[in-house]
This record gives sequence, structure tokens and C-alpha cells, in this order.
Amino acid sequence: MKVSTLFASLSVAALGMGSAQAATLTFTVQNKITTTAITNSYLNACAAIIPSLAAVPANSTSAVYQTSCGTTTAAHFDYTNGSKTCRFSLSSIYTPPNPLLGTSEYWTPSGTGTSRGGTSATCKATLTSIGTSGNYTWALSMQ
Repeated sequence: MKVSTLFASLSVAALGMGSAQAATLTFTVQNKITTTAITNSYLNACAAIIPSLAAVPANSTSAVYQTSCGTTTAAHFDYTNGSKTCRFSLSSIYTPPNPLLGTSEYWTPSGTGTSRGGTSATCKATLTSIGTSGNYTWALSMQ
């Protein structure tokens, strides 16, 4: 068998290896501001967030939100209170196995909370649970 034919066969076989599941990001948003609600002011996500992002009353935690886009799930959104804004960015990215290098498939979670407003805010994204197939749960907070 020619080397080029062997590599073509391995490439075709590699495509069929490992069937990645859809990655689901689950998260809550906690408003640590004790006087007023925070509201969603920006959203860019690969799929709908269920339920839709809503205001979070003072000193409370939102409903549980979820989104999933398959092997690459990402959501970026802002919560605002007056001149304070937190940008939250969450993602889960699938890397397929590489039989030539002998590496297994894996998922990479990423989550950040960044202050973006005219007044500094404390924004946190904490990974609270690692599930299977790229499912991750995050606790987000704004103060």
C-alpha cells in the first residue's frame, strides 16, 4: 500500500472516531448589589439562552440558564447597574482525538467576568461543576 493511500485511509478512519456530544453551558447570575436590580444589556451567543436573560433583583440569584451549540458553545453577555457593567464570556470547545499523535478527545472550558463600565464592578465567573461531554456549570456574580 502506498504511503499516501495509507494516510488517506487513516484520515477517513479518524473522521469517524469519537462522536462528540453537544456541550451544554449552564449558569446562574448572582446580583451582589444590595440596593437595585442588574439588567442584561448585551448578548452574543451561538444559540438561544433558555430561559431568556432577565433582570436579577438586588441581592438575589437568577434562574438557571442554559445554552448549547454542539462542539463549540459560546456566550458573551453584559449585566449593567447604573454605570457598572460586567461582561461575562463562557465557552466550551471540543478537541477531537488525534490517532496519529495518540491523543484523546477533550473539552476546554473557559469563563471570565470583566468590568466594562464607567464605575469599576467586581465581576466573577466560577466553574462549579464539570460534567461529561463538555457540560459545564458556572456561577457568575456582579457587585
